[in-house]
Amino acid sequence: ASQVEKAKELELKEQFDALRREHTETLQELQRAHEQEKLLLAESHHRSEAALQETIQALNSQLKSFQDRMKRVEESLLRTDYKKHIQEHGSPSPFWEQELESLHFVIEMKNEHIHGLDKKLLHLETVEERNLLLEEKVKTLQQENEDLQVRTQNHLVMARQLSEELQAARGALEKEAQLRDQARREKEELLYRVLNAGDGSPFPMAAGEVPLIAT
Repeated sequence: ASQVEKAKELELKEQFDALRREHTETLQELQRAHEQEKLLLAESHHRSEAALQETIQALNSQLKSFQDRMKRVEESLLRTDYKKHIQEHGSPSPFWEQELESLHFVIEMKNEHIHGLDKKLLHLETVEERNLLLEEKVKTLQQENEDLQVRTQNHLVMARQLSEELQAARGALEKEAQLRDQARREKEELLYRVLNAGDGSPFPMAAGEVPLIAT
């Protein structure tokens, strides 16, 4: 019976150790997966940022090309009007030359202002899109962290329950052993009294041994 009890206790201990190892391995695997996801997110963010920079450069190049074409068209129109004025009125007056210079300056200022607004608008749109993507990733990581915490808590609860069951099983085994010892002692005492009835000799007890009382 003692071997059976030891085997049962050993089996419970092995089950508890196996569950604890499984919990540790699962937690480590989840942590590794979480770290890998963070690395992949960082790499994806860098790639997206590089792609956005390339797109911005391409758009700026297209905008500059368009503005250059517009400038050439405007200058061509000014030259055409200028030549027409010479043909119709002779050499231009100082006032006409001043008007042409003022008009050219205004056109340059407007082109620069438009270019600055386009760059600012593009930058704001890019920042807004990147922030939305990052917010979604943050929400995903937060949900994964919450799931990891729940799974970890569940494993801890299971480990505590198994530990309590193991302690209860040990207590039951110890109680059962005490009851068997008490029954054996009572049986021996009864047998002794039957065999030695009438001589008045007390039942011998081992040194330090005290009677057990079943509870």
